[in-house]
Amino acid sequence: MDFDCVYEANPLLPKVAHRDRLILHKIVFLSPFDALYHNDQLTYADMILPLLLTSYVVHNNLNVIDRAKQNCSKR
Repeated sequence: MDFDCVYEANPLLPKVAHRDRLILHKIVFLSPFDALYHNDQLTYADMILPLLLTSYVVHNNLNVIDRAKQNCSKR
């Protein structure tokens, strides 16, 4: 969130989320999954959808950063 034209798209977070808030959000929303699978062995089939979704989010974020570097000012 270094650029003034970039805002958080997640409706559960503020428009300009701070790093601490993002980390807390990930911990709160991902920890139940750890509890569900803590004693079970995860397979590749279990992980393919989360991996694909995460890859898409990372790709999108990198595109947003590239566009912001060209068109926006730093906060």
